[in-house]
Amino acid sequence: MSKPKKEIEINDHQLSISYIKVWWKLLRDNKIDNKKMAARIWMFVILTAVFQWLQSLLFHWRIKKVDITTNPPFFILGHWRSGTTHLHYIFARDPQFAYLSNYQAFLLNVSLLGRTWLKWLLSPLMPDGRPQDNIKMSTDEPAEEEQPFSNISLRSGIHTFYFPQNITYHDKYNLFKGIKPREKRLWRKDYTYLIKLIKYINGKDKLVLKNPHNTPRVKELLELFPQSKFLFIHRNPYAVFHSTRHLFRKAISTQFLQNFSEEEIVDRVFYYFSSTLQKYLNERHMIPTGNLLEISFEELDKQPWPTIEKIYSQLNLENFEAARPKIAEYLNSVSEYEKNQFPDLEPHIIERINKEWDFAFKAWGYEKMHPQPV
Repeated sequence: MSKPKKEIEINDHQLSISYIKVWWKLLRDNKIDNKKMAARIWMFVILTAVFQWLQSLLFHWRIKKVDITTNPPFFILGHWRSGTTHLHYIFARDPQFAYLSNYQAFLLNVSLLGRTWLKWLLSPLMPDGRPQDNIKMSTDEPAEEEQPFSNISLRSGIHTFYFPQNITYHDKYNLFKGIKPREKRLWRKDYTYLIKLIKYINGKDKLVLKNPHNTPRVKELLELFPQSKFLFIHRNPYAVFHSTRHLFRKAISTQFLQNFSEEEIVDRVFYYFSSTLQKYLNERHMIPTGNLLEISFEELDKQPWPTIEKIYSQLNLENFEAARPKIAEYLNSVSEYEKNQFPDLEPHIIERINKEWDFAFKAWGYEKMHPQPV
């Protein structure tokens, strides 16, 4: 009889490598309920402060000089749990692209000081898979840039994940709703520096970035990178709800520094989906012709090679044949991956999805379910 799979737990906080000034301002602006975790963050922030300062002293001006206009990033967009990570892993296998690794993301502010020994120290601490879906993790696998962005900037949408009672981080820095001109200028400055840092660390011109927080930032990303290419993936709304609620329960809730109930989590899932994807739909026309492709999770899942070939062809990405062997190796490695299995959605949730997410069914042609009477 096989052993049951060990449940993956997250014991550390993503703010633990923050700049002192960032962490201090977040504490001043937000009520803290999880004081034990906050004290743990303080400990790591203080312990790493000297190394963060040293990295800044040695590399800050070199990073500032990095050119990010010649080869703008290739952006993978989509709501959480829509298949963005799978796409990121695919394109990370293409040798022409650089990407932010888990090692770089977890230790961004000191990563340039210990590219070999720090990475070696971190490897045994990495879980084998992510708690929400058991997708493989290692120090070299690709990561989202929003988490390290939250360590160096006060203007990150992911801060609402840590302070769920404060929706203004998402509204201001993902949706750019109610944002002052100065706040937007500072977001642009901070995000530009982050992209330069990722390029400098990796030493390559072409970046592939996957970040669901970027999905409603099309207008703002085009202001920074008007020639960037965008790949957007969508998925059946019922599956997205199931999986996003699971993501909050298994992973995001471990980062909460404020109390947040199950009912509030459900409301937040509904709000994130509506606000994120409606802004994307309102702005996708701004992307120049030939620089945006939309695909579905279902077609990527059922017909991976025709879908990947279509992406390279329609977005005019080069060197597909050079990338094919590495992509094939990755696809073979996940050929037996088992997706999460969930019970049937509650009837009142189905009704709410049908009503509040009606725009998504219309935009991408998904069929609605009709809840069975109890």
